Amino acid sequence: MKAVASPPRLEAEPLSKSAPAFADRLLAATPLVGIYVVLCGVYVVEVWRRVTPWLFTDELELSQLSRSIARTGRAARRGEAHSPDSIYTYVTAPLWLLHNVATSYAAIKYLDVFVMASAVFPTYFLARMVVRRPAALFAAAAAGAIPALAYSSYIVEEPFAYAYTALCFFLIAKALMTFPQGTRRAYGWSAAAVVASLAAWAVKGELVVVLIVLVLAALFLWWSSDRARRRRAGWSVGDWVGMVTLTLGVVFLISGIGSRYSPEWYAVTTYYKHRIVQMGNWAAGSLAIGIGIIPFVAGIVALFRAPGETPSRELRVFRCVSLAGLISFGMYTGMKAAYLSTVFETRVEERNLIYIAPLLFVGTALVLERRRFDHRALFAAGAYAFYLVAYAAYHSTQSPYEMGVRLYSDALGFAIAQQANLVLYLTPSDVRLLLILALAVGVFVVLAPLVFAGRDRLVAALTATLAIAIVAWNVTGEISAAASTNHIARTFGASLGRPFSWVDEVADGRPTLYFDQGVTDQSAEWMLEFWNKSIVSATSLDGTIHGPGPAGSPNVTTAGTLYWTADPADLGRQFDYVVEAEPCIDFAGARVGTHSYLAADHIRVWSLVRLAHPNRLRSECTGISPDGWTGPPGSAYYRFSSGQGGWLRIDISRRDWSGPTPPSPVHVIVGTLGTEYRQPALGRVTRQINLTVASGQTLSPIWVRAPGARFAVRVVVDDLFVPCQLEPTVSHDCRQLGAEVSYRFVRSRPNAKQRTGP
Repeated sequence: MKAVASPPRLEAEPLSKSAPAFADRLLAATPLVGIYVVLCGVYVVEVWRRVTPWLFTDELELSQLSRSIARTGRAARRGEAHSPDSIYTYVTAPLWLLHNVATSYAAIKYLDVFVMASAVFPTYFLARMVVRRPAALFAAAAAGAIPALAYSSYIVEEPFAYAYTALCFFLIAKALMTFPQGTRRAYGWSAAAVVASLAAWAVKGELVVVLIVLVLAALFLWWSSDRARRRRAGWSVGDWVGMVTLTLGVVFLISGIGSRYSPEWYAVTTYYKHRIVQMGNWAAGSLAIGIGIIPFVAGIVALFRAPGETPSRELRVFRCVSLAGLISFGMYTGMKAAYLSTVFETRVEERNLIYIAPLLFVGTALVLERRRFDHRALFAAGAYAFYLVAYAAYHSTQSPYEMGVRLYSDALGFAIAQQANLVLYLTPSDVRLLLILALAVGVFVVLAPLVFAGRDRLVAALTATLAIAIVAWNVTGEISAAASTNHIARTFGASLGRPFSWVDEVADGRPTLYFDQGVTDQSAEWMLEFWNKSIVSATSLDGTIHGPGPAGSPNVTTAGTLYWTADPADLGRQFDYVVEAEPCIDFAGARVGTHSYLAADHIRVWSLVRLAHPNRLRSECTGISPDGWTGPPGSAYYRFSSGQGGWLRIDISRRDWSGPTPPSPVHVIVGTLGTEYRQPALGRVTRQINLTVASGQTLSPIWVRAPGARFAVRVVVDDLFVPCQLEPTVSHDCRQLGAEVSYRFVRSRPNAKQRTGP
C-alpha cells in the first residue's frame, strides 16, 4: 500500500467578480514582503560588521574592474584592459564614485543584500504554480536563508547570479506552462524566458547553464506529453535501441565539439571523468548539509509522480524545469571542480551548485503539502543523501566536513559543522552522527502520513514543525557562515592596521606604485590595494607579487632609474608616489608617511614616498622573506647612488632557530654593480668575507665600506635546512632556510671595529 493517508483537500479560492482591491492585494503580499524585510535586516547587520574584504583575488579583481569603469568607462585591471566579466561590475561602478572607499564598500554590500535576498520573490511565484500560499512562503523563506546568503557581504557575482537564476527558473516554468495557449500573454512569457536565458551569461559566466536548462526542460516536457507517450506506446525493441543510440550519438557529438573548442572540456572528459562524479558529490554533500539534508531528499522525491496523483500541467512543467536544473548545474559543478583540480587546487565547489536550492525547496514544499510521494523515490533519495553526508562530504578534501578551517569560502554549507566544532566542541564523528540523526528524523516526519494514518492533526503538526526546523537550520547555517566571515575580516583588518586608506589621504588619487620583494602572503598588499584607489599598479623585485592584473617587474639601470619598456631611453609610465616595503626598498624622493602592518607574524613597515622624476631607486635588497630568513638563492643588496664614503651594515644570525643543525659556512661577497637581463646584478668581485653561523647564534655586525658610488653585495649560506623535517612536531615551516639577514646603509660607521672575518 503506497499511500495510507489522503492529502488535505485543496479548496479552490473563490473567484471574485471584480478585481481585488489594492488593499487586498497589499494585505496578501504582506507575508512575503515581511519575509524579505526580516531577512534583509539580518543580512544588513552582518554586512555592517564585515570590516574588510578578504576573499582574494575575487573581491579585488571585481573592484578593480568596476572602479576602472567608473573612472574611464572601460574595464581594466591595474591599467590593463580586461573583459568586464559581468554586468555586476557595471552595476556597482557608480557606487565607486561616492565619497570614499569605505562609503562605496558599504553601499556595494548593502546592494548585494537587497538583490540576493530578492530570490524569495521568484521562488515564491514558482512555488505558487504547484502549492498553496503557506507552502510557497516556506519555500521562499528557505531559499532566502541558505548559508550561501552570506555571500551578500562579499564583492562577488553570486548575489546577483543567485537571484537572477531563481527568476529564470520562474520565467522558464511560466513560459512552458502558457506556451500552448497561443495568446499574446503566452508569447510574452516565452519571450521573457528566452531573453532572460540568453542574457544569463552576462550576469555570471556560469549561468550559460540556464540556457541549457531551458532547452532540456522543453525537451523533457515534450517527452512527457500525451502525444509523445502515445507515439512511444507502439515502439518496438528496435525503436528503443535506435532511440538510445541516437541519444548517445548526440551526447558524443556535443562532447566532441566541446573537446574541439575547449581544452578544459577535453582534459576533464578525457582524463578525469571519475573526478566529475566524485567532486560533484562533494559539492552536493556540502549543499545538502547546508540546507538541512531533508530538502535535498524531498526535492529529488518531488521529481517522481506520486501514486494516485491527478496529472496536471503545472506539476509536469515544474518537474521538467527542476530536473533540467539539477542535471545542468550538477554537471557544470562536477566538471568545473574536476578541471580546477588539474590546474589550481582540489576544491569543494558548492559555490557553483547553490543555484538549485530554490528548486529543491519548492519540491520540498510540494512533498510536505500534498503528503503523497513515491516511497521508492524516498528510499533512493534518502540513501543517496546518507552517502553524501556520511561519506562523500566527510571524506572531501583536507579534513572531514572541512572542519580544519574556520570557513571554507567555496562551500558555505559546511559552516554549520565548522561552527559546531568551534562553539560546541563537536568532533567530526559527532557531527556525522548528528547529520545522520537529522536525516533519519526528517525522513520519519516525511513518512508521518504512513506511520500515523488517520491522525491528520498530528501529521500536520509534525509537517509544520519540520518546515520550521528546515528554515531554522538554514538561518543557523547562514549566521554561522557570516560570523566566520566577519571574524576573518576582523583578523585581516587588524593585520592591515587602521587607517585602511592612509595612502589615499596623502596621494589623493595621484598614481601610486606598490613595490615589494620576498612576499610570501600577498593578503596585506591586496587589502592595501583595495582600500586605496590611488594605488594603480603593484610589482616586486623578484616576481613574488601577483595579480589580479599585470605585476611584472620594471627594468632598472645601474643608476637605479626604472623603465617599463625595452629601451631605457623610453621610461614608460611614471608615478607620483610609491609604497615601499622597508627596509629593502629605498626610492629617491621625500618620505611623507609610514604605516605598520603584520606579515608572517612580524611587524613590518610601509613607507609612502613622494617620488622624484624620473622614478629611481637608491637601493634595494632581494631574497629576504618577511620574517627575515633567506632561502636557496641567498640574498643580495644593490646600491645605485650615494654610496661613496658610506658603510653597509650586515646582520646575520640564526637566533630564531635552535634545532639540530650543524654550523654552516656563510659567504659575504662584495663587488661592483652591473646589470643582467635589465636587472641589477653583482659585477666584478672585489672582496669576500667567509664566516660560520650556528643554531641560535647571532654574529657580530659586519661593516662593509662602500667600494664606490654604486656597488653590490651577496650573502650566501651554504647549508640550508627545512624546519618541518627536522622537528615535525614543533614546526610547520617547510621552507628551505639559510640565515636571518638584514642590510642597513649609513653615511658613517659608528665607533666599532670593522668585522672582516669570523
